[in-house]
Amino acid sequence: MCKYRIMNEFTALGLGSDLDQAFHSLGFSQPTQVQTLAIPRLLFRKDCFMQSETGTGKTYAYLAPILETIRNGNPAAGPLALVLCPTQELAVQLEKHARQLIAAANMNTIVYTLLGGSPISRQESALKHKPQIVIGTPGRSADLLRLRILRPGNLEFLVLDEADRLFSREYEEPTETLLEAAPGKATRVLVSATIPDKIRKLAADFLRDPESIDLASDEVLSGNIEHWVFYVEYRKRIDFIRKFEAAVHPSKCLVFASSVDRVSRTAERLREYGLPADSIVSRQEKEHRRVALERFAGGELRYLVTTDLGARGLDIPDISHVLSLDFPEEGTGYIHRAGRTARAGNKGTSVVLADAWELKRISKLAVERHFVFRTKMLASGQVLEPPVGEFFAEVERGEKEKQAYRQKKHLHS
Repeated sequence: MCKYRIMNEFTALGLGSDLDQAFHSLGFSQPTQVQTLAIPRLLFRKDCFMQSETGTGKTYAYLAPILETIRNGNPAAGPLALVLCPTQELAVQLEKHARQLIAAANMNTIVYTLLGGSPISRQESALKHKPQIVIGTPGRSADLLRLRILRPGNLEFLVLDEADRLFSREYEEPTETLLEAAPGKATRVLVSATIPDKIRKLAADFLRDPESIDLASDEVLSGNIEHWVFYVEYRKRIDFIRKFEAAVHPSKCLVFASSVDRVSRTAERLREYGLPADSIVSRQEKEHRRVALERFAGGELRYLVTTDLGARGLDIPDISHVLSLDFPEEGTGYIHRAGRTARAGNKGTSVVLADAWELKRISKLAVERHFVFRTKMLASGQVLEPPVGEFFAEVERGEKEKQAYRQKKHLHS
């Protein structure tokens, strides 16, 4: 009786028994909080802002009601749902999740992914077969829209996954083009771990009386992730990773850097140190990025270096450590980075290398989001946690050394 009740909790949200059983077979014994709140709203075709921490089940929270809604739609009218993603890696990952849910539910729904760099002629041919769900990056999707190859007139859903990134300067124009092209009947859903007020205001003109699902709790940040901060001068940070490796030997470490050039230099240096490392950045060939991600996910690589491209939605299992060579410009960026570890109930460690100015910003974010950065030092091949006063005395010494170095360099320039 208990098993029957559990297996019907998804049915109680309005999903068919096939999707209920599919969730159970995928390891969901009951809906997550975001799924409980989002699925009924989307089945009632409510436009939504869906904000919830990484690893809380947001993807299935919108995929399931899409599948339930379009199951009775005209299969020759596709696409019936369009999901936009800021990166090719996230789009491919999302396609995988969609296919898993469809297969587990024994449905015949066709999914197709639109990626830049793939031949347009091939994508045109695929779209002529009317896939019900199309997943795409905004640039390529908007290009196909302008060429009248992608026809959005029958859309029932338009989803913006990682919506805050899709409204960034890089993607805002194609994203808004696609929002404007979607028919009025289409339910619009904006999804992310962080949806700031400025993004909600930008999106407001495209949504009809949207409802907000705001579950940006600090449970994951404060509970499952341990946050470490080391004081390290900027010029010494790549070399720090070699010392960190000797002391910690992380099983799987995702490294973030602020620029593409720094990503490349870091990955090259790590390989020179003899560490199994690679990188992913947007300008690389799609095949290189795919192989690097597969090798990292499979454990062949222990270090993968990227920009914030890699913080967006990627679900790589068993990342033990996330290491930020610098603190991102916006605190929300750190939340996305840290969220790559401690997934599916596991524990993880997020490490930041910082100078005095970055430490002030780090402290502010920790207070705002109710978690603690533990101040650390590397000494004698070990990670130590000195008294806070000793840590900041080291910061003061380091800042004086940095200033002296800059003055000396200026005199000799």
